Amino acid sequence: MLNFIAARGWTDYNSFSSQFAFETVKTKPKNSAAIIKILQSYKGSFYSLNGINPDDFINNFPIESILEILRRYAPSKPLTFSDVFRETNTVTLESGKVLALLLKNIDERVIQDAIQDSMRELNATNATERDHDSVLEASDREHPVIVIDGVAGSFSLVVKGYKSTSSKTITSQDIIHQIIKSYNRTKPDHILLVIAKNLADGVISELVEYGKSVGKEYLIILCDPVNLARFLKARNIL
Repeated sequence: MLNFIAARGWTDYNSFSSQFAFETVKTKPKNSAAIIKILQSYKGSFYSLNGINPDDFINNFPIESILEILRRYAPSKPLTFSDVFRETNTVTLESGKVLALLLKNIDERVIQDAIQDSMRELNATNATERDHDSVLEASDREHPVIVIDGVAGSFSLVVKGYKSTSSKTITSQDIIHQIIKSYNRTKPDHILLVIAKNLADGVISELVEYGKSVGKEYLIILCDPVNLARFLKARNIL
Protein backbone atom coordinates (compact mmCIF):
# COMPACT_ATOMS: atom_id res chain seq x y z
CA MET A 1 0.00 0.00 0.00
CA LEU A 2 2.75 2.46 0.95
CA ASN A 3 4.62 1.75 -2.28
CA PHE A 4 1.42 2.31 -4.25
CA ILE A 5 0.92 5.69 -2.56
CA ALA A 6 4.54 6.85 -2.87
CA ALA A 7 4.77 5.89 -6.55
CA ARG A 8 2.00 8.41 -7.32
CA GLY A 9 3.49 11.24 -5.31
CA TRP A 10 0.78 11.20 -2.66
CA THR A 11 1.27 11.75 1.06
CA ASP A 12 0.34 9.01 3.52
CA TYR A 13 -1.86 11.30 5.60
CA ASN A 14 -3.16 9.93 8.92
CA SER A 15 -1.08 6.77 8.35
CA PHE A 16 -3.61 5.58 5.79
CA SER A 17 -1.38 2.69 4.71
CA SER A 18 -0.93 1.50 8.31
CA GLN A 19 -4.68 1.64 8.93
CA PHE A 20 -5.28 -0.39 5.79
CA ALA A 21 -2.65 -2.93 6.87
CA PHE A 22 -4.18 -3.19 10.36
CA GLU A 23 -7.71 -3.79 9.03
CA THR A 24 -6.41 -6.28 6.47
CA VAL A 25 -4.61 -8.34 9.10
CA LYS A 26 -7.61 -8.08 11.42
CA THR A 27 -10.32 -9.10 8.95
CA LYS A 28 -8.27 -11.43 6.71
CA PRO A 29 -10.14 -10.59 3.46
CA LYS A 30 -10.64 -13.52 1.09
CA ASN A 31 -11.84 -11.71 -2.03
CA SER A 32 -11.95 -8.39 -3.89
CA ALA A 33 -15.22 -7.32 -2.29
CA ALA A 34 -13.69 -7.61 1.18
CA ILE A 35 -10.69 -5.47 0.17
CA ILE A 36 -12.99 -2.85 -1.32
CA LYS A 37 -15.04 -2.82 1.87
CA ILE A 38 -11.90 -1.97 3.88
CA LEU A 39 -11.03 0.89 1.54
CA GLN A 40 -14.59 2.24 1.58
CA SER A 41 -14.78 2.12 5.37
CA TYR A 42 -11.89 4.60 5.77
CA LYS A 43 -13.09 7.85 7.39
CA GLY A 44 -9.84 9.86 7.51
CA SER A 45 -8.62 12.73 5.36
CA PHE A 46 -6.23 10.82 3.09
CA TYR A 47 -8.44 11.08 0.02
CA SER A 48 -9.44 14.71 0.46
CA LEU A 49 -5.96 16.05 1.36
CA ASN A 50 -4.46 14.31 -1.67
CA GLY A 51 -7.32 15.42 -3.92
CA ILE A 52 -8.23 11.83 -4.76
CA ASN A 53 -11.64 10.53 -5.77
CA PRO A 54 -12.11 7.43 -3.57
CA ASP A 55 -13.80 5.49 -6.37
CA ASP A 56 -10.90 6.22 -8.75
CA PHE A 57 -8.44 5.10 -6.05
CA ILE A 58 -10.29 1.83 -5.51
CA ASN A 59 -10.65 1.16 -9.25
CA ASN A 60 -6.87 1.46 -9.72
CA PHE A 61 -5.79 -0.23 -6.50
CA PRO A 62 -3.90 -3.54 -7.04
CA ILE A 63 -6.47 -5.65 -5.22
CA GLU A 64 -5.46 -8.97 -6.81
CA SER A 65 -1.82 -8.38 -5.88
CA ILE A 66 -2.82 -7.78 -2.26
CA LEU A 67 -4.93 -10.94 -2.22
CA GLU A 68 -2.08 -12.98 -3.70
CA ILE A 69 0.28 -11.75 -0.97
CA LEU A 70 -2.26 -12.63 1.70
CA ARG A 71 -2.72 -16.12 0.27
CA ARG A 72 1.00 -16.71 -0.03
CA TYR A 73 1.86 -15.78 3.53
CA ALA A 74 -1.30 -16.76 5.35
CA PRO A 75 -0.68 -19.46 7.96
CA SER A 76 -1.92 -22.82 6.80
CA LYS A 77 -4.95 -24.23 8.54
CA PRO A 78 -6.83 -27.48 8.15
CA LEU A 79 -9.91 -27.77 5.98
CA THR A 80 -12.68 -30.14 6.96
CA PHE A 81 -14.85 -32.19 4.62
CA SER A 82 -17.84 -30.00 5.46
CA ASP A 83 -15.82 -26.87 4.62
CA VAL A 84 -15.63 -28.21 1.07
CA PHE A 85 -19.01 -29.95 0.82
CA ARG A 86 -21.23 -27.68 2.88
CA GLU A 87 -24.39 -29.62 2.24
CA THR A 88 -23.02 -32.03 4.86
CA ASN A 89 -23.95 -29.47 7.52
CA THR A 90 -27.64 -29.68 6.61
CA VAL A 91 -27.85 -33.10 8.29
CA THR A 92 -27.42 -33.36 12.05
CA LEU A 93 -24.59 -35.22 13.70
CA GLU A 94 -27.09 -37.43 15.49
CA SER A 95 -28.67 -38.45 12.19
CA GLY A 96 -25.24 -39.15 10.76
CA LYS A 97 -24.42 -41.57 13.57
CA VAL A 98 -27.58 -43.55 12.87
CA LEU A 99 -27.23 -43.47 9.08
CA ALA A 100 -23.58 -44.57 9.22
CA LEU A 101 -24.85 -48.09 9.93
CA LEU A 102 -26.31 -48.15 6.41
CA LEU A 103 -23.00 -47.51 4.65
CA LYS A 104 -22.40 -51.26 4.40
CA ASN A 105 -25.05 -51.27 1.67
CA ILE A 106 -23.53 -48.44 -0.39
CA ASP A 107 -21.20 -49.32 -3.25
CA GLU A 108 -17.89 -47.50 -3.43
CA ARG A 109 -18.69 -46.29 -6.93
CA VAL A 110 -21.86 -44.59 -5.66
CA ILE A 111 -19.79 -42.60 -3.17
CA GLN A 112 -17.28 -41.59 -5.85
CA ASP A 113 -20.03 -40.42 -8.18
CA ALA A 114 -21.80 -38.47 -5.44
CA ILE A 115 -18.63 -36.57 -4.59
CA GLN A 116 -17.89 -35.90 -8.24
CA ASP A 117 -21.42 -34.55 -8.78
CA SER A 118 -21.03 -32.26 -5.78
CA MET A 119 -17.69 -31.05 -7.17
CA ARG A 120 -19.40 -30.17 -10.43
CA GLU A 121 -21.96 -28.14 -8.53
CA LEU A 122 -19.05 -26.25 -6.95
CA ASN A 123 -17.81 -25.39 -10.48
CA ALA A 124 -14.78 -27.59 -10.01
CA THR A 125 -12.45 -27.80 -12.98
CA ASN A 126 -11.45 -31.00 -14.74
CA ALA A 127 -14.41 -33.10 -13.67
CA THR A 128 -14.35 -36.04 -16.05
CA GLU A 129 -16.86 -38.88 -16.25
CA ARG A 130 -15.53 -42.34 -15.45
CA ASP A 131 -16.54 -45.39 -17.47
CA HIS A 132 -18.26 -48.10 -15.48
CA ASP A 133 -15.59 -50.59 -16.51
CA SER A 134 -12.69 -48.29 -15.66
CA VAL A 135 -9.89 -49.92 -13.69
CA LEU A 136 -8.56 -46.54 -12.57
CA GLU A 137 -9.18 -45.17 -9.09
CA ALA A 138 -11.05 -41.89 -8.87
CA SER A 139 -7.84 -40.28 -7.66
CA ASP A 140 -6.14 -41.25 -10.91
CA ARG A 141 -8.56 -39.25 -13.02
CA GLU A 142 -9.58 -36.38 -10.78
CA HIS A 143 -7.58 -33.24 -10.00
CA PRO A 144 -10.30 -30.60 -9.65
CA VAL A 145 -9.66 -27.05 -8.52
CA ILE A 146 -12.32 -25.66 -6.18
CA VAL A 147 -12.58 -22.10 -4.84
CA ILE A 148 -13.40 -22.07 -1.12
CA ASP A 149 -13.90 -18.71 0.58
CA GLY A 150 -12.09 -17.02 -2.28
CA VAL A 151 -9.08 -19.34 -2.18
CA ALA A 152 -8.49 -21.84 -4.98
CA GLY A 153 -7.20 -25.29 -4.06
CA SER A 154 -6.58 -28.47 -6.03
CA PHE A 155 -7.97 -31.77 -4.80
CA SER A 156 -7.53 -35.47 -5.33
CA LEU A 157 -9.89 -38.17 -4.14
CA VAL A 158 -9.39 -41.52 -2.43
CA VAL A 159 -12.53 -43.49 -1.48
CA LYS A 160 -12.62 -46.69 0.58
CA GLY A 161 -16.04 -48.29 0.58
CA TYR A 162 -17.35 -50.54 3.34
CA LYS A 163 -16.71 -53.70 1.35
CA SER A 164 -13.22 -52.67 0.20
CA THR A 165 -11.72 -54.45 3.20
CA SER A 166 -12.94 -57.40 5.25
CA SER A 167 -11.44 -56.10 8.50
CA LYS A 168 -13.47 -54.10 11.03
CA THR A 169 -11.37 -50.98 10.52
CA ILE A 170 -9.27 -49.46 7.74
CA THR A 171 -5.54 -49.76 8.32
CA SER A 172 -2.71 -47.71 6.88
CA GLN A 173 -1.84 -50.65 4.61
CA ASP A 174 -5.32 -50.41 3.10
CA ILE A 175 -4.90 -46.80 1.97
CA ILE A 176 -1.29 -45.62 2.01
CA HIS A 177 -0.50 -46.81 -1.54
CA GLN A 178 -3.48 -44.85 -2.86
CA ILE A 179 -2.52 -41.76 -0.86
CA ILE A 180 1.05 -41.81 -2.13
CA LYS A 181 0.04 -42.48 -5.74
CA SER A 182 -2.62 -39.80 -5.58
CA TYR A 183 -0.13 -37.21 -4.33
CA ASN A 184 2.73 -38.17 -6.63
CA ARG A 185 0.63 -37.94 -9.79
CA THR A 186 -0.43 -34.29 -9.60
CA LYS A 187 0.80 -32.85 -6.27
CA PRO A 188 -2.65 -31.62 -5.14
CA ASP A 189 -3.13 -29.14 -2.31
CA HIS A 190 -5.43 -31.60 -0.58
CA ILE A 191 -6.38 -35.26 -0.75
CA LEU A 192 -9.95 -36.10 0.17
CA LEU A 193 -9.88 -39.41 2.03
CA VAL A 194 -13.45 -40.67 2.23
CA ILE A 195 -14.01 -43.83 4.27
CA ALA A 196 -17.09 -45.92 5.03
CA LYS A 197 -15.38 -47.65 7.99
CA ASN A 198 -13.48 -46.14 10.88
CA LEU A 199 -9.70 -45.92 10.71
CA ALA A 200 -7.59 -48.19 12.89
CA ASP A 201 -5.74 -46.64 15.82
CA GLY A 202 -2.71 -44.60 14.81
CA VAL A 203 -3.63 -44.17 11.16
CA ILE A 204 -4.55 -40.49 11.51
CA SER A 205 -1.15 -39.75 13.05
CA GLU A 206 0.53 -41.57 10.18
CA LEU A 207 -1.43 -39.53 7.63
CA VAL A 208 -0.42 -36.28 9.34
CA GLU A 209 3.22 -37.36 9.30
CA TYR A 210 2.98 -38.20 5.60
CA GLY A 211 1.57 -34.74 4.93
CA LYS A 212 4.44 -33.15 6.85
CA SER A 213 6.94 -35.24 4.89
CA VAL A 214 5.79 -33.61 1.63
CA GLY A 215 5.58 -30.15 3.18
CA LYS A 216 1.78 -30.10 3.56
CA GLU A 217 0.74 -30.81 7.13
CA TYR A 218 -2.95 -30.55 6.26
CA LEU A 219 -2.74 -32.50 3.02
CA ILE A 220 -5.33 -35.10 4.05
CA ILE A 221 -8.95 -34.07 4.51
CA LEU A 222 -10.66 -36.98 6.23
CA CYS A 223 -14.33 -37.78 5.81
CA ASP A 224 -15.22 -40.37 8.45
CA PRO A 225 -18.28 -42.64 8.22
CA VAL A 226 -20.55 -40.29 10.19
CA ASN A 227 -19.82 -37.29 7.97
CA LEU A 228 -20.01 -39.48 4.87
CA ALA A 229 -23.48 -40.59 5.95
CA ARG A 230 -24.50 -36.96 6.51
CA PHE A 231 -23.20 -36.03 3.05
CA LEU A 232 -24.99 -38.91 1.33
CA LYS A 233 -28.22 -38.13 3.18
CA ALA A 234 -27.99 -34.50 2.06
CA ARG A 235 -27.74 -35.76 -1.50
CA ASN A 236 -30.71 -38.12 -1.04
CA ILE A 237 -28.61 -41.27 -1.42
CA LEU A 238 -29.14 -42.61 2.11
